[in-house]
Amino acid sequence: MPIQKVTRDEILQKAMLVFKRQGYHRTTMDDLARACGLLKGSFYHYFRSKEVLMKEVLQYANDLNEKHLFSIAYDETKPPGQRLEHLLETLFNGIMRSEGGCLMGNTVQETAFVTEEFKEPLRVHFNNAMNALAHIYQTRHPEKKARELARQATAEIQGSLLLVKLFGNEQLLTDCQNRVIERL
Repeated sequence: MPIQKVTRDEILQKAMLVFKRQGYHRTTMDDLARACGLLKGSFYHYFRSKEVLMKEVLQYANDLNEKHLFSIAYDETKPPGQRLEHLLETLFNGIMRSEGGCLMGNTVQETAFVTEEFKEPLRVHFNNAMNALAHIYQTRHPEKKARELARQATAEIQGSLLLVKLFGNEQLLTDCQNRVIERL
């Protein structure tokens, strides 16, 4: 296989897809190098270990989510219901269009009890999600209730994504989305 020149962002994008599809523990450095069109030895030029790469992938995903997903909640030019619906549609479409489900939810399930160093970027993601939802809910509910609804919605979203992976029934996401919106 020819050695290609790739950027760090390209590696992060491709690695994110591999981790999402295969999970952290089932992914090898060979898998990652192959996905990026690199030889395994060349891959270590960019990242000294799979753990370092995964932590950067999680940070990269956090940055993308802040910019393209959670920012929807703070667009005050649109009414709260429209923002919530758009945020949920963007989330579900992004997850369902790519193989593997939710990178963050999958990684929590797989690593929370065994890999301490991933907890912080995962907490950042879920805190950002809850803050975005709470921001929208606060337009119609007191802050404490809005935060409670945001936590509940986040848990329900992740549970729905998990069940869709297991049963293949995407109606579960539609039902979840409707319930999250009705609470507004």
